[in-house]
Order: sequence, then C-alpha cells, then structure tokens
Amino acid sequence: MQVWVSQWAAWAPGIASAQQWSAFDPEQLPTGDDMPPAAGVPAMTRRRLTRWGRQALEVADTMAGALGGDTPVIFSSRHGDTARTYKLLESLARAEALSPNAFSLSVHNSALGLFSILHQVKAPTLALAAGRDTLAAAWMEAASWLSDGSSQVLLVHTEEPLAEFYQRYADERDMPAALALLLTAGPASGAVPVELSMSPARGPASANALSVDFLHWWGGSEPALEVTTDQHSWRWSRALAVA
Repeated sequence: MQVWVSQWAAWAPGIASAQQWSAFDPEQLPTGDDMPPAAGVPAMTRRRLTRWGRQALEVADTMAGALGGDTPVIFSSRHGDTARTYKLLESLARAEALSPNAFSLSVHNSALGLFSILHQVKAPTLALAAGRDTLAAAWMEAASWLSDGSSQVLLVHTEEPLAEFYQRYADERDMPAALALLLTAGPASGAVPVELSMSPARGPASANALSVDFLHWWGGSEPALEVTTDQHSWRWSRALAVA
C-alpha cells in the first residue's frame, strides 16, 4: 500500500537536522551519552526518563500540533528500555523492593503512555515489538489504519543498544536513535509517497538494525531500500514529494 510521509523527525547523538541525516554514515554509528533536550516534557517527568524515552518524546513532540483528535499513534521498539529493565532485575535478585516509578517507566508502552497523557491523546494507541522486523511491522500496522479509514497515523520508533549485560546476545548493529513519521492516506503539499512491500527473506540478514538502514536511506536520495532481516525482505520505494 502506498502512503504519504507528510512530516518526519529523527534524533541520534550529534544528528538531528535533515542536513545532518543526509550525511549519516551507517559504518560509523553515533555513540556517547548525549541526551536530547525533550523540551516539551515537564522537567520533573524529563528527569525520570532514560535516553530511550526522552528521544522518543523528542521526535514525537514535533508532530503533536499536527495530530487530529482521531489520529492513531504507534510507538515501536524491538527491545525497549533494557538498561532500566536490567536494573529492576538486579534489584529483584538482591531481594530489594522495586521503585514504583522505575517499574512504571520500564514497560514497553511507557513512552507512548507519557505522550498520550502530555498531549491528551484519546485516539487508539499501540506499542509494538516484532523482533528485527519491528520498524517495518509498525509501518504495516500504520498502513492498515490508513486503509481502514484513518486520514493520518503517527509512527514513532525508538531504539537504544542492549544493556551491557545483554550485549553478548546482540544480533545486529544498533544505535541510540528515534524516528517519528506522520503518515497520511492521501497526498498533501510536500508529502513524499512511499510504498513498502514484503517477501520471504532473500540472502543473509543485514548486519544493521532495520532502523539504521532506514535512516541512512531516508536521509539520502536513493529511490528504494531493500533490507533483509532474519525472516523477511522489505522494500521501501519513494517518489518525488508532492508539489
């Protein structure tokens, strides 16, 4: 199904503007402890967030003013906030009481929940994970909402590399980054028509997380991106923006 990207925003350490994303090199993934400002989040709430949640709200907030009252919102992440989850598991292993605040922010829909509260979202919302296919699965979910009659859907994808304890199980190169896409069912001035298709996996899986390859493609000028995960091959294709 063809949809239109009417607005987008992405953040990673040292990369925020469209110009910076056009120069993004997936062979040199950003690292470091930089945190996005997340200026739209109240200070008390912002201090409680890890980078995983802050970067999601950083990009999502840029779209908030464009959302209709019935706009569905999807937040996706393969692993969620594993650094926070690991700390909670450490506390359990030591038979310590869990922090209610830490627990409430460790669940997979925590950033989505905060976004819906801050912006009084009453439309359907969904937090999604689908292994290495997570970003593409979230896109397909958004497309299904559009085909079912929604005029627009907000898709937010946020990832943080696995916590150090889990790094031995990592099966892809990942980076701290968040992406927000406002997808629409029809064309509008400046919107980019994009189509996503799926087929059985062809060849070896990409070494990179799907979001890394997508951000490299989206920031560039190539008309199509084909990426294989462990289960599927995904192909995004785009045409020129609507005048």
